[in-house]
Amino acid sequence: MKNLFIGITFLILFSCSSNPKSTNAINLEEILIEKPKINYKLNSLPKDINVIYLSDPETKKAYPDEVKGLLTSYYAFSKENKYSPIIKFIDLNNQDSCSRKVNKEAFNIIFLLNNSLEIKFNEYCLDKFVNKESILVSNFKKEYKNKNFRRFFVNRNEDRSELIEFMNSNNRNIMIIDNKVTNDKYEIGKILKEQYDKEVAEYKTLNKEESIQEIFANLLLLDQSTKRKRKLSRTISKELNHNSRTRKDVDSLFLSVSTQEARSIKPALDYSYFEGMEVFLINDWGEEVKFLKTDKDLEEVISIDFPFMLPTPLPEDLKFVKNKTRKFAIGYDSFQIVLLTKGSRNLNKIEYKGLTGNITFKDRSIFRRSIIFKIKNGNYKYLN
Repeated sequence: MKNLFIGITFLILFSCSSNPKSTNAINLEEILIEKPKINYKLNSLPKDINVIYLSDPETKKAYPDEVKGLLTSYYAFSKENKYSPIIKFIDLNNQDSCSRKVNKEAFNIIFLLNNSLEIKFNEYCLDKFVNKESILVSNFKKEYKNKNFRRFFVNRNEDRSELIEFMNSNNRNIMIIDNKVTNDKYEIGKILKEQYDKEVAEYKTLNKEESIQEIFANLLLLDQSTKRKRKLSRTISKELNHNSRTRKDVDSLFLSVSTQEARSIKPALDYSYFEGMEVFLINDWGEEVKFLKTDKDLEEVISIDFPFMLPTPLPEDLKFVKNKTRKFAIGYDSFQIVLLTKGSRNLNKIEYKGLTGNITFKDRSIFRRSIIFKIKNGNYKYLN
């Protein structure tokens, strides 16, 4: 309980230090994030909540971002509805976490995100929290004997598959560029070939040794055009006027890189490839780089991401947040999902425009869809 008060006090002080100005232009923008307007059954909401998570020893933060997101979501709701459950925080990286006495009737919110599989936590301890009164928030699959709990699965590969499926049927020959974080160019190529009968003309992984210009010179065969010109000039002993010609067998580029890397790649492609080429971007989730209000370096790029990472109007309780992270968005939505699953009257008819995407429910399943968008003339066109 002490930790909860510390967290809430931190949030209050932080929010009071920033007084965002309101703008009349908000009505002119498409709202991607919006809470359902429903009357919650407050008596049905959990009276005791265990928040189970894995701390990061390297950052030495009191709470990881997903817990901060949950606290922000909780505080906004409790302030409006006078809902004050007893919340206990359980760090699976603490040796005494499994021996602590906990209320078995409490609702469990379990976070297993990012590099959790690489951390040697007590799996037996974790298993004791997974029951029908639980929501497991993760980005990897793990099997449990108990199948009655809800799972909020937020995985980059889901977004990647969504973007691949969205690609136009006219995109038949594709180049794929990944980086050392994603390292998934061949996996993407396999999906394109086996599921959509598309051909991959070139694969490339970004590295620090090559400039973006050198990469495109090789991928688009610009050097071959120059070599042919030199050979012909020597043959006829006369200097020739020359315009570099690029290859014609590629119609689209699929980027599995960071947003910042994409901001370097797209202008270089436009400079090298005069005919124009469709570009698709799935962010590597390795950096928390937001999309800009006017992102000119990503002009004509089709991408997919959390609404929280896009320049969209935010609810009042989020306007003080300066550092947007995907883990914060996941934590915030997780608490909203608990409220909806426990406090709504007809869950299957509810759509929640969350920070991580559009969230819907069917039976005990939770479905999430990120936003696909295209940047054109500096503006965002939402495509799904």
